[in-house]
Amino acid sequence: MLKRVLVAIDGTERSWRALEYACSLVKLSGGEMVIMTVAPKNKPVPVLFADGDCMTAQIGDEVLDAARSVMRKQNINCSYLLERGGSVAEHILQAEKAEDCDAIVLGSRGFGTLEGLLKNSVSQVIVENADVPVIIVK
Repeated sequence: MLKRVLVAIDGTERSWRALEYACSLVKLSGGEMVIMTVAPKNKPVPVLFADGDCMTAQIGDEVLDAARSVMRKQNINCSYLLERGGSVAEHILQAEKAEDCDAIVLGSRGFGTLEGLLKNSVSQVIVENADVPVIIVK
């Protein structure tokens, strides 16, 4: 039984599908969700000037705000996490433990097997290192 499901989103179409799928799972189990995003520290943004940390937080907050809008329509208890910089996979794995989650749901980036191995995809690292079941949504 899934009591707490971690969903990592990044604003892509596949991550929104992962959120939708996780909602279905949690509704069936009566559990709750932890929705997180990891904002890259040095992501280029189309602005004239901005403090790097402030802009990174803004990008991450926009993704989480969009998730909050989606979740308002659901009858699911959830919390939100924003992490900045560093390894996306490591942040997800740490959150799974810290938040005592039973499963992780991620959107696939769409790499093929060989390309995913060469690029060390986030989903590949999570699948190999997570202590809980991992669901990859295409």
